[in-house]
Amino acid sequence: MRSRGDFTVIVSREADSSASRYRVSQRFFLAIGIAIAVLFSSFTLSTLHYYHMWKGTSDYALVKGEVAQLRKENESFRLAARQLSEKVSSLEVSSKKLEITSGLDGEGLGGVGGPSPFVPSELDSRSLKKHFKSLERRSISLTANLRQLQELYNTRTILLASTPAIMPVQGYPSGNFGYRKDPFSGEREFHPGIDISAPRGNKVTATADGLVTFAGRKVGYGKLVKIEHKFGISTRYGHLGSVSVKSGQRIRKGDIIGYVGSTGRATGPHLHYEVRLNRQPLNPLRFFRDSGS
Repeated sequence: MRSRGDFTVIVSREADSSASRYRVSQRFFLAIGIAIAVLFSSFTLSTLHYYHMWKGTSDYALVKGEVAQLRKENESFRLAARQLSEKVSSLEVSSKKLEITSGLDGEGLGGVGGPSPFVPSELDSRSLKKHFKSLERRSISLTANLRQLQELYNTRTILLASTPAIMPVQGYPSGNFGYRKDPFSGEREFHPGIDISAPRGNKVTATADGLVTFAGRKVGYGKLVKIEHKFGISTRYGHLGSVSVKSGQRIRKGDIIGYVGSTGRATGPHLHYEVRLNRQPLNPLRFFRDSGS
């Protein structure tokens, strides 16, 4: 019995041949439609599911690669921080040594030391970067301080080497600096140096590093050696028996420049020794600190 809403399907090979009739119910088409919808939905959901799985796998691989890269960068950063920490430690040691050798550190009476500061392994990336920046600032500060100390040390070294602070000859003072009674005329006159009595032939040494600007005879001084040092300081060695240097020669503190004599205006063997600052005579006794070179 044909129900309302059913469909008739006629199948014929040719127009004049008999045709086959098939009755298809509406429920069948509805079932077919539902089946197709279910299959399409299943296919779509499966595709979405596999897509999300593929995307998740791809994201995981990407994240895993990024994590590995971050770990690598973190390790490199930690190594750089460790190296910078060792550099800072080395700069601190060098700075301390220069402070002590320059006489700027009153507490430098004994040795001090210890291992270089380490970089804690538990620091996270943010803390590690903060620690690294702190080390960088410390390194820059120490480098600048070390440069200043080095310049000061070099200046002090040059100053000490150029300061006439040793006795030029082994002997004893026989004539003071300043006004005195002239041994020849008996009149009061200014004596620009000191006289040091010593046996004839005793060696006379330079009291500081410098350049010989005169080596020869000069009225009143007899055989004389003049040495120019740095910072406007100069020294003179008079009444020498013989001279062992020549003009233009560079000498070091303690070098032999001549030998004791009594040439020029002298009553006996001795050394007339002067120290001048910008050509103005100063009392040499103020410069003596030790008796050796």
